[in-house]
Amino acid sequence: MGVLHGLLVVGVIGLIAVAPCLVCLLLISADEMLERGVRAVKRGGRGIRKVLVRKAGRAGWQDGRVRRWHLSWAGRVLHTVAAESPAAPAGPPIEQLAGDLRRLNRLRMGVATRSPVWFNAVQRAYDEALRVACGQLGVDQYLGEVSGVDLEVERLRVEGELQRAGLALRDTKTGQR
Repeated sequence: MGVLHGLLVVGVIGLIAVAPCLVCLLLISADEMLERGVRAVKRGGRGIRKVLVRKAGRAGWQDGRVRRWHLSWAGRVLHTVAAESPAAPAGPPIEQLAGDLRRLNRLRMGVATRSPVWFNAVQRAYDEALRVACGQLGVDQYLGEVSGVDLEVERLRVEGELQRAGLALRDTKTGQR
Protein backbone atom coordinates (compact mmCIF):
# COMPACT_ATOMS: atom_id res chain seq x y z
CA MET A 1 0.00 0.00 0.00
CA GLY A 2 2.86 2.36 0.82
CA VAL A 3 4.50 1.76 -2.58
CA LEU A 4 1.29 2.56 -4.47
CA HIS A 5 0.81 5.71 -2.43
CA GLY A 6 4.42 6.76 -3.18
CA LEU A 7 3.97 6.10 -6.92
CA LEU A 8 0.75 8.09 -6.90
CA VAL A 9 2.46 11.04 -5.19
CA VAL A 10 5.36 10.94 -7.67
CA GLY A 11 2.91 10.72 -10.59
CA VAL A 12 0.90 13.70 -9.37
CA ILE A 13 4.04 15.80 -8.81
CA GLY A 14 5.27 14.86 -12.30
CA LEU A 15 1.91 15.81 -13.81
CA ILE A 16 1.94 19.13 -12.00
CA ALA A 17 5.44 19.82 -13.32
CA VAL A 18 4.66 18.82 -16.92
CA ALA A 19 1.09 20.14 -17.27
CA PRO A 20 2.01 23.82 -17.89
CA CYS A 21 4.44 22.77 -20.61
CA LEU A 22 1.78 20.65 -22.30
CA VAL A 23 -0.73 23.49 -22.15
CA CYS A 24 1.80 25.90 -23.70
CA LEU A 25 2.58 23.44 -26.48
CA LEU A 26 -1.11 23.02 -27.24
CA LEU A 27 -1.65 26.79 -27.35
CA ILE A 28 1.35 27.37 -29.59
CA SER A 29 0.33 24.56 -31.93
CA ALA A 30 -3.26 25.77 -32.10
CA ASP A 31 -2.12 29.32 -32.88
CA GLU A 32 0.17 28.15 -35.69
CA MET A 33 -2.48 25.85 -37.15
CA LEU A 34 -5.03 28.67 -37.09
CA GLU A 35 -2.59 31.03 -38.86
CA ARG A 36 -1.84 28.41 -41.52
CA GLY A 37 -5.54 27.81 -42.07
CA VAL A 38 -6.28 31.51 -42.50
CA ARG A 39 -3.36 31.89 -44.93
CA ALA A 40 -4.49 28.87 -46.92
CA VAL A 41 -8.01 30.21 -47.19
CA LYS A 42 -6.74 33.63 -48.26
CA ARG A 43 -4.32 32.15 -50.81
CA GLY A 44 -6.38 29.46 -52.45
CA GLY A 45 -9.93 29.64 -51.23
CA ARG A 46 -11.33 28.88 -54.66
CA GLY A 47 -9.52 25.54 -54.76
CA ILE A 48 -11.37 24.32 -51.67
CA ARG A 49 -14.73 24.55 -53.38
CA LYS A 50 -13.44 22.58 -56.41
CA VAL A 51 -12.10 19.84 -54.15
CA LEU A 52 -15.35 19.64 -52.22
CA VAL A 53 -17.40 19.47 -55.43
CA ARG A 54 -15.13 16.70 -56.77
CA LYS A 55 -15.48 14.70 -53.56
CA ALA A 56 -19.21 15.21 -53.60
CA GLY A 57 -19.37 13.81 -57.12
CA ARG A 58 -17.57 10.67 -56.01
CA ALA A 59 -20.00 10.25 -53.15
CA GLY A 60 -22.91 10.23 -55.63
CA TRP A 61 -24.62 13.45 -54.61
CA GLN A 62 -26.95 14.71 -57.32
CA ASP A 63 -24.67 14.42 -60.36
CA GLY A 64 -21.64 15.99 -58.68
CA ARG A 65 -23.49 19.02 -57.39
CA VAL A 66 -23.21 19.79 -53.72
CA ARG A 67 -26.26 20.89 -51.85
CA ARG A 68 -26.09 24.37 -50.43
CA TRP A 69 -26.16 23.23 -46.82
CA HIS A 70 -23.10 21.04 -47.36
CA LEU A 71 -21.00 24.07 -48.22
CA SER A 72 -22.65 26.69 -46.04
CA TRP A 73 -19.67 27.19 -43.74
CA ALA A 74 -17.03 26.87 -46.47
CA GLY A 75 -19.07 29.13 -48.74
CA ARG A 76 -19.34 31.84 -46.12
CA VAL A 77 -15.60 31.72 -45.48
CA LEU A 78 -14.76 31.83 -49.19
CA HIS A 79 -17.28 34.58 -49.86
CA THR A 80 -15.86 36.72 -47.05
CA VAL A 81 -12.30 36.26 -48.25
CA ALA A 82 -13.24 36.89 -51.89
CA ALA A 83 -15.29 39.97 -50.96
CA GLU A 84 -12.33 41.67 -49.33
CA SER A 85 -10.67 43.93 -51.83
CA PRO A 86 -6.89 43.71 -52.02
CA ALA A 87 -5.13 46.45 -50.11
CA ALA A 88 -3.50 49.23 -52.06
CA PRO A 89 0.29 49.02 -52.09
CA ALA A 90 1.73 50.77 -49.05
CA GLY A 91 4.98 51.77 -50.66
CA PRO A 92 7.07 51.67 -53.80
CA PRO A 93 7.10 48.60 -56.07
CA ILE A 94 9.22 45.77 -54.71
CA GLU A 95 11.53 45.91 -57.75
CA GLN A 96 12.35 49.56 -57.05
CA LEU A 97 12.84 48.75 -53.39
CA ALA A 98 15.24 45.91 -54.23
CA GLY A 99 17.22 48.26 -56.47
CA ASP A 100 17.38 50.87 -53.70
CA LEU A 101 18.58 48.26 -51.21
CA ARG A 102 21.33 47.11 -53.57
CA ARG A 103 22.41 50.70 -54.24
CA LEU A 104 22.42 51.62 -50.55
CA ASN A 105 24.35 48.47 -49.71
CA ARG A 106 27.00 49.38 -52.29
CA LEU A 107 27.20 52.89 -50.77
CA ARG A 108 27.43 51.41 -47.28
CA MET A 109 30.46 49.36 -48.27
CA GLY A 110 32.12 52.02 -50.42
CA VAL A 111 31.66 55.78 -50.24
CA ALA A 112 29.98 55.84 -46.83
CA THR A 113 33.05 54.45 -45.06
CA ARG A 114 34.97 57.68 -45.73
CA SER A 115 32.94 59.86 -43.37
CA PRO A 116 30.96 59.03 -40.19
CA VAL A 117 28.22 61.45 -41.23
CA TRP A 118 27.81 59.75 -44.62
CA PHE A 119 27.95 56.33 -43.03
CA ASN A 120 25.19 57.15 -40.51
CA ALA A 121 22.97 58.69 -43.18
CA VAL A 122 23.36 55.75 -45.57
CA GLN A 123 22.90 53.26 -42.72
CA ARG A 124 19.63 54.92 -41.63
CA ALA A 125 18.36 54.97 -45.22
CA TYR A 126 19.31 51.30 -45.63
CA ASP A 127 17.50 50.36 -42.40
CA GLU A 128 14.40 52.28 -43.51
CA ALA A 129 14.41 50.49 -46.88
CA LEU A 130 14.75 47.17 -45.03
CA ARG A 131 11.72 48.08 -42.88
CA VAL A 132 9.61 48.88 -45.94
CA ALA A 133 10.66 45.65 -47.68
CA CYS A 134 9.82 43.65 -44.55
CA GLY A 135 6.41 45.27 -44.40
CA GLN A 136 5.67 44.43 -48.03
CA LEU A 137 6.88 40.82 -47.76
CA GLY A 138 5.43 40.12 -44.32
CA VAL A 139 8.78 39.56 -42.58
CA ASP A 140 9.05 40.42 -38.88
CA GLN A 141 11.71 43.01 -38.08
CA TYR A 142 12.82 44.84 -34.96
CA LEU A 143 15.27 47.32 -36.48
CA GLY A 144 13.71 50.31 -34.72
CA GLU A 145 13.73 48.64 -31.31
CA VAL A 146 17.39 47.66 -30.95
CA SER A 147 20.72 49.45 -31.10
CA GLY A 148 24.45 48.78 -31.15
CA VAL A 149 25.57 45.23 -31.81
CA ASP A 150 21.97 44.00 -31.52
CA LEU A 151 21.06 46.26 -34.44
CA GLU A 152 23.84 44.75 -36.56
CA VAL A 153 22.67 41.22 -35.72
CA GLU A 154 19.04 42.13 -36.43
CA ARG A 155 20.07 43.71 -39.74
CA LEU A 156 21.85 40.49 -40.76
CA ARG A 157 18.84 38.40 -39.71
CA VAL A 158 16.44 40.60 -41.66
CA GLU A 159 18.68 40.49 -44.75
CA GLY A 160 18.69 36.68 -44.55
CA GLU A 161 14.90 36.53 -44.16
CA LEU A 162 14.40 38.86 -47.12
CA GLN A 163 16.76 36.78 -49.26
CA ARG A 164 14.87 33.65 -48.19
CA ALA A 165 11.66 35.41 -49.28
CA GLY A 166 13.20 35.90 -52.74
CA LEU A 167 14.50 39.46 -52.60
CA ALA A 168 17.98 39.84 -54.14
CA LEU A 169 19.93 42.20 -51.88
CA ARG A 170 23.36 41.72 -53.43
CA ASP A 171 24.61 42.48 -56.94
CA THR A 172 25.49 39.27 -58.74
CA LYS A 173 27.28 41.19 -61.52
CA THR A 174 29.85 42.76 -59.25
CA GLY A 175 30.27 39.74 -56.96
CA GLN A 176 29.23 41.82 -53.96
CA ARG A 177 28.75 39.88 -50.72
